[in-house]
Amino acid sequence: MQNSHTFLTRSARATAIAALASVVTTAAHAEDNDHDWYLSLNGGASIHTDDVEFTNGTNTVETDFNTGFTFGGAVGYRWTDYNFGGFVPRTELEVSYTENDVDTIDFSGNGAGNEVVADGSQISNVGIYGNVFFDLPNVISNDLTPYIGGGAGINIVSHNLLYGAGGLNLNDDGDTVFAWHVTGGVNYALSEQLSTFVDVGFRQAVDAGSVRRAGSRALTGAAGGTFEDDINSIVVRSGLSVDF
Repeated sequence: MQNSHTFLTRSARATAIAALASVVTTAAHAEDNDHDWYLSLNGGASIHTDDVEFTNGTNTVETDFNTGFTFGGAVGYRWTDYNFGGFVPRTELEVSYTENDVDTIDFSGNGAGNEVVADGSQISNVGIYGNVFFDLPNVISNDLTPYIGGGAGINIVSHNLLYGAGGLNLNDDGDTVFAWHVTGGVNYALSEQLSTFVDVGFRQAVDAGSVRRAGSRALTGAAGGTFEDDINSIVVRSGLSVDF
């Protein structure tokens, strides 16, 4: 089970790296003398806002996650010819990878109290988003630009929640679900083409699900089937942006 998850985690990371490489290639071939195109890279923390109550409609696997990490990148375009009350729009394609270890698990079908969580219990996802942001330049200073926006796309969520006796787990190679976020932050210009930024956002993966198993055998009935719930998190990031 652990070897399988290790392979899946590496596969998810490889997917994120491959997507980021595609983003870099796209940006590198963008020909625009006005530097409207940009490439950004970021990293930070992923903090779940509450316990995730995965449920099959009868029982729940209530899971509390530790603060995890996230990293990613985006290629974007600033629509500098447009201005909406001082807000200048930009659009981007974002790819990210996020991972959180499990702190506690409580299965309702086993009475009150937390289960014994095995090493390696975690959840990860590869996110792909189409984003729209609005910059508010020259309000604070020429170098400091606040922004706000959001996006929607998909999360490919990989579960590996190991607990209890008999190898009980929620395990899935990758459940593809709808995801969205709202994000705000500030960008600080270091030079004409290079800037740094920090932002914070709320992100949700909708109805991320996984099958409850004993080892590799899928369980059925009231204690089995697919357990689903929304996954809500606060993501705090910092990064660099390069204009082309």
